[in-house]
Order: sequence, then structure tokens, then C-alpha cells
Amino acid sequence: MRDTPIVRIMTADPITIGSTNSVADARAVFDSHSIHHLPVVDDGKLVGIVSSADLLKLFLVDERADLMAKARVRQIMEVCPVTLDARATLREAAEKLQFGSFHALPVIDEERALVGIVTSGDLIGALLKSLPVGDGSIIEAPDQSLSELIEDNQKLKAVYQAAELYVRSGQGEREHSVLVKRLADVRSSKRHVF
Repeated sequence: MRDTPIVRIMTADPITIGSTNSVADARAVFDSHSIHHLPVVDDGKLVGIVSSADLLKLFLVDERADLMAKARVRQIMEVCPVTLDARATLREAAEKLQFGSFHALPVIDEERALVGIVTSGDLIGALLKSLPVGDGSIIEAPDQSLSELIEDNQKLKAVYQAAELYVRSGQGEREHSVLVKRLADVRSSKRHVF
């Protein structure tokens, strides 16, 4: 799984916004789509990223929300976001997300053209899909060795701990609820003991 190409789980051709669009435009995009990260693209090149958490903080902190809505995306975006090469693997994505204070990686080609986006939720989903599924008994994976089962449980525990930290970070409430549900489903499974 760790050598799986990122293109297999990323969202290809994600919704984007331009740097000259207003913050109100960005807010409308977040409100009308179930996304939390919006790559900023000018002339076909990635120039930044803005998150729903960025907007939430902006409108909660600034008492002049009406003026902030007229501000431009370029004024609030992350100008040099950490990116992922289109040839990268899930492992590379996980390593970057693990040590960053962000939850999405724009995926770019050699010319910095945006080809996709991958989120921490995408990685957790990919990991959950890779784990054996059974009837809920203690362990049902006859084609796996004990060391493989232990490795799967260690991966799941690490993902659970990382996701729990993420959930407690206070960013992206909608994404949190999805993660919490997925993790609760996995944790309630009797197949894996932490």
C-alpha cells in the first residue's frame, strides 16, 4: 500500500479559485461544495491554497466581516503550500501530512499545474479499505501471517492516533465528523485490539 501511486486516491481536477476572486467568492464555493481546501490557481499554475478553517478564523476574529468579505483570496491564502508531485506515493503523502500543520496537499506536475488534491481523510480512507474485512470475529484473515496482522494493527493504531490529534485540532468541522464516524466504526470492530 505504501508504494501505491497518489493518483489512485487523489481527487483529480479539484475545484479551484483564482487569487483575484473575493473572499466572499471562496466562502460561496465552500458553502456550495463539500470541500474544505481550495487550491488557488492563476494562469493554469498553483499559486496558493485556502481552507475553510482559514475563512472561519478570519470571520470569527475580524469584527468587520463585511469588509473582509470584499478582500481578495490572495490576501488570505497560503502562498507557498506544501505540494506533492504527481508521481508521489501514499507514503510520501502521509509523511508530509504527518509533520505539517495542514490537512491537504495539492498535487502538481513538473510545470506546477494542478492535477489533483489529496487530504488526510483520503489517506485514512485508503488505509481503511486496505484492512481485512470479516464477520466481526476476533481475527479473520487466514491468508495473512501474524506479523502482517500485527503490522496492520500498528498502522491502524497510528492512523487512529493521528486522526484523533487532527480531530482535536479544531479545523474543518465537517471533515472531522466524517473522520470521527470512520474511526468509531473501525474502533468498534472486534477484529482489532489496541
